[in-house]
Amino acid sequence: MNAWLKRNERSHDDNSEPVYARAHAPASSGSPPDSGPSRSRSPAASPRFDIRLKTVTTLLYAVGALAVLLVVHGGWFQLPDANVHALDRVVFAGGVLVWSVWLLPWHRFGRNVVLVPVSAGLALVTLSVYFSGGWHSPLSVFYLFVVVFCTGYFSVGVAALSVTVTLLASLSPQLYDPDSAQLVEHLIVQVPTYFGLALACRYAVRERTSLQFEHDSEKIRDLEERLWHEASLDPLTGLYNRGRFETRFNEELERAKRTGERFMLLFVDIDDFKDVNDNHGHRMGDEALKLVAQVLRSCSRRIDVVARHGGDEFMVILPGASLPEAHRFFERIRKQVAERSGRTLGLELRLSAGAVQCSGYSTDPAALLDAADKAMYRAKRRGKNRMFAALSLAPAEHRRAFRPEE
Repeated sequence: MNAWLKRNERSHDDNSEPVYARAHAPASSGSPPDSGPSRSRSPAASPRFDIRLKTVTTLLYAVGALAVLLVVHGGWFQLPDANVHALDRVVFAGGVLVWSVWLLPWHRFGRNVVLVPVSAGLALVTLSVYFSGGWHSPLSVFYLFVVVFCTGYFSVGVAALSVTVTLLASLSPQLYDPDSAQLVEHLIVQVPTYFGLALACRYAVRERTSLQFEHDSEKIRDLEERLWHEASLDPLTGLYNRGRFETRFNEELERAKRTGERFMLLFVDIDDFKDVNDNHGHRMGDEALKLVAQVLRSCSRRIDVVARHGGDEFMVILPGASLPEAHRFFERIRKQVAERSGRTLGLELRLSAGAVQCSGYSTDPAALLDAADKAMYRAKRRGKNRMFAALSLAPAEHRRAFRPEE
């Protein structure tokens, strides 16, 4: 967006600012909201997220089943036959659980419904530890996977509850092999390990979601800015288009009603523009339009509003300007357009303009625009390359005495 647009889009009390300026204004401290694991997922992201979740679940099960089978049948531990059969049944139950995760439509339910397979998985891990050595079981490492998953997927409260339940489940060897020393050692090691891991996972998830939030917000701002440009700006000249101009014109009238301040409206047209297109081609006509737009931008003030009304017609709002000031503004752009077009395009462009003074007493915006249009055609009938000013359409007792100027 060029410098003129940056100046113009917030001139005066322009309440019609781009959507992105309102939609992403910080509500309080400016920090991104907590868009961590408890945040709702969009419908578009849900299928992809569910596929990833199911894939990770299957991989974890495959690793766990392989570990259990190695422990049971690899000769690492001498386990009773009853325990071996029990662990085989645990592996089979785990397979059934994984198939249920793939087959059941979990995405149709709330996030916390996933606690059902998580609880089943925690029970299977507990049984595996129970039947593979208790305190000395190498399968107790799978409790860490449960902690990481619960911390990264559920909200803070549910994650804390899940970690606590996992810690209690890891004490299951105490049921069949009571040992106070082992229990104290387990609590001293596992409690800080589980909760430290949970805090680290929450921090990592929060940082990732914060970065994703900032990235998504930037993309949304860019998209909304582009949409605002397409809806408000003329693609050829970069000036406001007709719709945006009419919005700003109505806002200027409302401001004039509140403050009583008048403003000038100019309807500017390029003389004999059809001849430019016919004799030099439409590409030259486009260059001529862009040159006039550049001159209008360079000569306008920060508070002025400049727009392409259509074809070779331009509209200019000069807030707080008098008729002599509007006349000087037109003379400045007329001379610059003639000089720059002769130097860069090889032809001399001429401008005609109609001007009308607007005030808060004007109640019909369309009548003001029609008056400026008619004044412009009167300038053309009087020889072109000049400005004609129409009388204000305000009631006679509120008109400021001035004579129409050319």
